[in-house]
Amino acid sequence: MICPACKTDNIEGADACANCGQALAGLDLPGADLGSKAPDFVNQPLSSLTLKQSARVSQSDPVGLAVRQMQSQGTNCILVMEGERLAGIITNWDVLHKVAGPNEDLNAVTCGEIMTADPLCLHSEDSVSLALNLMAGGGFRHVPILVDEKPSAVIDVSDLFRHLSPHLV
Repeated sequence: MICPACKTDNIEGADACANCGQALAGLDLPGADLGSKAPDFVNQPLSSLTLKQSARVSQSDPVGLAVRQMQSQGTNCILVMEGERLAGIITNWDVLHKVAGPNEDLNAVTCGEIMTADPLCLHSEDSVSLALNLMAGGGFRHVPILVDEKPSAVIDVSDLFRHLSPHLV
């Protein structure tokens, strides 16, 4: 069974693609046409979307700095870097649920303490459908995008909604 997202050949009856995790349920049913399963706009690469450059901090930076950068750039997440390597991601949810409170000093907690370490990433050539599948299956709202194995942007659910909504009317 060929995955419609990444074109990997999977064993018959597989529920998910062994390469990208795309749901394959129902694609092996009689009459299912693999070629027409998804419209073109969900097979477009993520590089075709307009994504904002991601804000960055280091693991040793205070959370207060991350919050100020997210506010000034109008984003809900920030990448945590260790040199050129992506070490983690911090979202507004992380700040609210892991550190914020009436007696908390956001400058006394480091980004490394609250980040989600080693987040799942996508590549700029991955499809919109793969991003949808990863976000829905993993419960993610933000996913870093890699170009040449280095983080270049973050895609979030609003980016996907903006891309999909004109096609759903």
